[in-house]
Amino acid sequence: MIEVTLLGTGPSDGWPNPWCTCASCQWARATPGARRGQTTALVDRTLLIDSGSVRRAHDDLSSVRTLLLTHAHPDHTDPQPLLWRSWVDRSPLEVAGPPAALDVCRGWTEADVTWRPLHAGDEVVLASGHRVRALPAEHDPAMGPPLLYDIDERLLVLWDTAPPLPAISGPAREVVLLECTSGDGPDLPGHHGFTAFARSIAELRRDGAVDDRTAVVPVHLGHRNPHGDELERRFAAI
Repeated sequence: MIEVTLLGTGPSDGWPNPWCTCASCQWARATPGARRGQTTALVDRTLLIDSGSVRRAHDDLSSVRTLLLTHAHPDHTDPQPLLWRSWVDRSPLEVAGPPAALDVCRGWTEADVTWRPLHAGDEVVLASGHRVRALPAEHDPAMGPPLLYDIDERLLVLWDTAPPLPAISGPAREVVLLECTSGDGPDLPGHHGFTAFARSIAELRRDGAVDDRTAVVPVHLGHRNPHGDELERRFAAI
């Protein structure tokens, strides 16, 4: 089985937004364990997907061999953790992703770095050992353009993208990380809300990429979503 550790599951402003006093942000401040940093995932301890939450992470990242970036927005491509790594570890590291994201990171590390630019349609084996297929994202085209990822046909990384998703067929994945930034909408450009989330999951199920054993995990969640039990109820219905 694939091991996925979520270091953050929030949007660019996190949850709560530090400037916001809405009921959802007040709930997140008051509820232990409710705060969400920027969406970041660690796969099998060796593959780090985006770096937005690494500043806050307490996880051991010493086994990471590849940093895989989705796009150059700062909540996903934060270069400073690369500098921290080079202070204690200058062993080889691979940084892969859209060219614009790689450009953000250049000059932030003194380690032996292999820069691997990726484009939609590329299929590569990363230094972490994972086979990755890059998929096009419907997001800010100035960002590289942005990418989604199919990892070992086990994990789908589908954040910062508007519907429709690219065509993704079976086999059924073990884990699907799908964003729902907009909640009840209106949908923000380059993002899903509840209606789009339900439609995208239905399409993945129809095409065999999701079945009853797939762990479908909503990510990139912030105060545009309902909170607490209502959030769980809405996703359970989908």
